[in-house]
Amino acid sequence: MSRTQKILIISAFSVVVLTLTTFFIVRKKKKVDKSKNFVIGDSQTPFISKNSSKIKMIGDVGSEANLWKGGQNLKWLKEAVEKHPIKSDVNSIVINIGTNGGFNQNDDVDGLVGAVKTKFPNANLYAVQGSWGWGGNQEITQEQVSKYYEKFSKLGVKVINPAIGSVADPHRNLPIYAEIGKALDNQV
Repeated sequence: MSRTQKILIISAFSVVVLTLTTFFIVRKKKKVDKSKNFVIGDSQTPFISKNSSKIKMIGDVGSEANLWKGGQNLKWLKEAVEKHPIKSDVNSIVINIGTNGGFNQNDDVDGLVGAVKTKFPNANLYAVQGSWGWGGNQEITQEQVSKYYEKFSKLGVKVINPAIGSVADPHRNLPIYAEIGKALDNQV
């Protein structure tokens, strides 16, 4: 066997080994449980979960450990996510946040999305657009809300339509939650 033939055989063998190694690493990394689809965020989180057949909450009681709690803003959620253990088997995370912070353009959306990607490395990310027209958000416009969620979209988070929207009170099971649940069920 000539030197050139030996080099070709070794090269071909190396390519096969590299390809198989890459295949097994990617396959192991992407091992997710398709039934693990969670919604995290504020007080509207239970209504999103209730109206979806695929999206659930990590736990029924609003708390840092369950990554949802009424009256909380993006900063709180980011800090809660940062303390959460890494879960590589989660299929999807739905982020429901922004309302309690008044859709503040200075919110650390990059930090929240980065933390979610770190703690749920194989999850597909979605964001539900919050509610306005009530409480401290009476003067908020659809344009402000769209601009806020555009930040999520630029980071690779799929923004769900429709938004919860301008409502008198988002703390009851409004028909819009059924539309959002259906939209999410079609995505995950």
